[in-house]
Amino acid sequence: MAEPSIDIDRIVRDVVAELGLGPEAGSPVVAPPESDGLPAAATTPPRSGDELIVHCRVVTLSELAGRWEAVRRLVVPARAVITPAVRDELRRRKVTLQYADTPESRKADPFRLAIVTVGRRFDPTALVAALGGDAIGVEPQTSDCLIDATDRLAAEVARPDTLGLLLSRHTAAALCLANRHQGVRAISGDDAPSLVAAAEAVGANLLVLDPTAHGLFPLKHRITEFCRGGVRCCPEAFRQRLG
Repeated sequence: MAEPSIDIDRIVRDVVAELGLGPEAGSPVVAPPESDGLPAAATTPPRSGDELIVHCRVVTLSELAGRWEAVRRLVVPARAVITPAVRDELRRRKVTLQYADTPESRKADPFRLAIVTVGRRFDPTALVAALGGDAIGVEPQTSDCLIDATDRLAAEVARPDTLGLLLSRHTAAALCLANRHQGVRAISGDDAPSLVAAAEAVGANLLVLDPTAHGLFPLKHRITEFCRGGVRCCPEAFRQRLG
């Protein structure tokens, strides 16, 4: 069964508001239009000072907050997801949107997904095969100890090219243990949109899921959406505590 359609930008805005970040907290939700309606990107070379280049894969208002000054063109990665509120703001400001495979985005594309499955109740073979079919570089491991699993993944995500996935029935304990490690920003989520919103809000690098709570397709969908954002940076507001 298809998962419900949810306004990702609204979820991101709510998460940011709860955390007390960003000027958009409390701002009204604007319904997305039927068509894009954004001006086409010019083919002339960019002019210094009027172009903003971002490398995140899900572009939200919080990502762009305070960076709009004098911007006439927004350049995003070729496969970036632009939230409806950002599209509305681009139209309001008459800013051109350009998708580009920049050198920076090409460097950011390849990454590893380190997976640790805790216990023997779930066989990750089919999931690993499905993820590999999506061209995600998967490196699976198993562990019989939740503490050992979080220790391993903390070491893995310390690498600049690695995301982590912890598969365990004990998600609450796993989240607490993982987030005790410096530099680990672990999240979980009940559905793909809220999971992506949480990942963008804290720059998550580790996903914790209960593999027995979902079928193969919903589980794969959540993981794929998490990986779509690539290796995220820790937001500036949290860097001192979470970075």
